[in-house]
Amino acid sequence: MILRLLAITFLFPLLLLGCACPSSTCGVPRTPCAPCVHELTVPEDFPPDLLGGGELELVPLPAPTETYELLDVVTCQCSAATNASVANMVELERHWAKIVIECDSKAIRDNLCLDRDLLSLRANDIRNDAAASALKAFYQLAGLEAQKHYLYAGIAELEKTLERIDKLIAEGLEVPEGIERSEIVTRISELENRALQLDFLRIQLNGQIQTLTGCPLNEYCFYWPQLDWQPDLTPIDIEDELTVGLANRIDLRGLSLVICKLRKPLLPIARGVLKFSDSTVGSVEPRDGWIHIARCFRCNSAELPIRCRQLALFYGHSQRGASAEIKGAAYKIGLIQQQVVLAQEAVDSLQDRLDELIKTRDVKNVPIFKISDIRGQLYRAQSNLVEKVVSLKLSQVELRAAQDMLAMECGFTPNICCEGCCDGECCQCQTSNCTKCDSPACACDPNTKCCE
Repeated sequence: MILRLLAITFLFPLLLLGCACPSSTCGVPRTPCAPCVHELTVPEDFPPDLLGGGELELVPLPAPTETYELLDVVTCQCSAATNASVANMVELERHWAKIVIECDSKAIRDNLCLDRDLLSLRANDIRNDAAASALKAFYQLAGLEAQKHYLYAGIAELEKTLERIDKLIAEGLEVPEGIERSEIVTRISELENRALQLDFLRIQLNGQIQTLTGCPLNEYCFYWPQLDWQPDLTPIDIEDELTVGLANRIDLRGLSLVICKLRKPLLPIARGVLKFSDSTVGSVEPRDGWIHIARCFRCNSAELPIRCRQLALFYGHSQRGASAEIKGAAYKIGLIQQQVVLAQEAVDSLQDRLDELIKTRDVKNVPIFKISDIRGQLYRAQSNLVEKVVSLKLSQVELRAAQDMLAMECGFTPNICCEGCCDGECCQCQTSNCTKCDSPACACDPNTKCCE
């Protein structure tokens, strides 16, 4: 008894006075502030001198040697899906949830069982995004390497034209009308600048692929993308692609899972899922403590139907967004297929024109400058065709990514035990004379165990 009195005697003043908090006595600390004081000046009347003086030793960009590392589409896609670090972290979180499920109370098991399935869906979604990013970098790199061939061919053709012009000038002959040496020099400079940009982009794309596929980052290691360049011009069936996509969409499967399994103990998960729609949705929740429970126990039952309605609205909104995304990607493929055909026709037309000029050059006295100009146009058309074919392959990746198919193509499928078992409160009719839904989606075997 005496010890209790002594404890109360010492603790009561502490409860009244609280912590000393010495840092609070100094007030709010000052924040740094830079003064806005500047000198006055008069603008200069002449432009800056940008011409460098003397010879400079510039540092060259890393360039590939005679050999590359061969990389194919499947390896790039599946290595990125497999080595996605965040997805593997989510899988470990799912494993931890499985461990807790085996030993905790029923309420905790119910929460973690649903949470574990949502984690599995999330891991698959991350793998799908990683595979899509890797494939986009892969096809962009393939297009870059192909376009560089035509770029250097165009530079070589312009340099030959420049040599012919200089030879005519040196011999005192007149340059043909419409041919300007300064224009040729400018075009060569522009193409060389474009080549430098492609060299830098090649380093970036190789580094991006190395990062996504889990390989060591090395700016002196270059991939050579191996792929079938034949464009796939098969017509797209929009409705079939939409049906496949909606059945596989990770976000729709996750929302459907929560709607099917939602009960009052699972409301914290529903609030967390709803926050993906907007940060304010799911933010209101009952307060902890016996006073709040005593005052609001009659009202707390109203949250479940509200969450069911919010989830249904969120599902409808997500389904419309997914449908628009999948249809947009499918129609984009149809558009680019037409652009590929037009680019092919342009290449064929220029090639026929060039062959005709070369064949009749001696008969019709065709100027070499005209042949060189047509050859340059052909190189640009071929480079444009490469760009369109790459765009077609990228649009096909976008469609498969919108359908959440890329990770599944590599053998990764969500491991879900609660899917197809709609026994939650959101699946029940609201009026007293209604029973549970008669649809197969709402049928659930009572002997089925949700947890592994």
